[in-house]
Amino acid sequence: MKRRINEDHASVFTRENGRILLAIVADGMGGHKGGDTASRMAVEGMKRKFEEADIVTLSTHEGRAAWLSGTAELLNRELYEHSLEHEECRGMGTTLEAAIVSGAEATVCHLGDSRTYLIRRDGAVQLTKDHSLVNMLVENGEITEEEAVLHPKRNVIMKALGTDAEAEPDILPAELDRGTALLLCSDGLSNKLTGNEMADAVLSGGTAGERADALVGTANERGGEDNISVVLVDRGVREGDVR
Repeated sequence: MKRRINEDHASVFTRENGRILLAIVADGMGGHKGGDTASRMAVEGMKRKFEEADIVTLSTHEGRAAWLSGTAELLNRELYEHSLEHEECRGMGTTLEAAIVSGAEATVCHLGDSRTYLIRRDGAVQLTKDHSLVNMLVENGEITEEEAVLHPKRNVIMKALGTDAEAEPDILPAELDRGTALLLCSDGLSNKLTGNEMADAVLSGGTAGERADALVGTANERGGEDNISVVLVDRGVREGDVR
């Protein structure tokens, strides 16, 4: 509702007739040129590498973890070198949420303060930990979660794709049984809605796309100062048993 430039990019890609899925959310930083370029390069690079990847590798958590980690390192190098070679992109970077879903299993790659949630009928579980200064201060007991919300340095990111010569993403396994959903989002959403509010929206009526749109709409109604991106991978959460 406020910004003229959208520095977020998000997409979903599939292989094997949809049996293996890659979901990505990237929130760029470094000015409108750099941020847009960084997030676009991240999504396009993940797509390119995903299409080339060995299917057997993507069928196990170990294989997906190695592929995601290796791909993140390769793309980090591409973005970092691009920023050094193009003055207008100097200092650019992007968050990265990338999840590969194969059957009832998912493997998540996380860098930055975008988030991945596991949605169940009894609520939401945040799978990722923000790579942010305020989250580090909260974990160290230096500030409270309430103070973090209004902290003047709440937008400072400790890890991102492309900002340094090396990247060390968090790689996380997730069980995505029938009756669950996986939600990836930029902080434009998570700064406006709690996890349980997201779960309530995911459990409401409509298609997955309509429910994702409803989440974006609610964040915009609450101010919409930032770009808002959502990917929802739904495995029948509304019909599932409480877990």
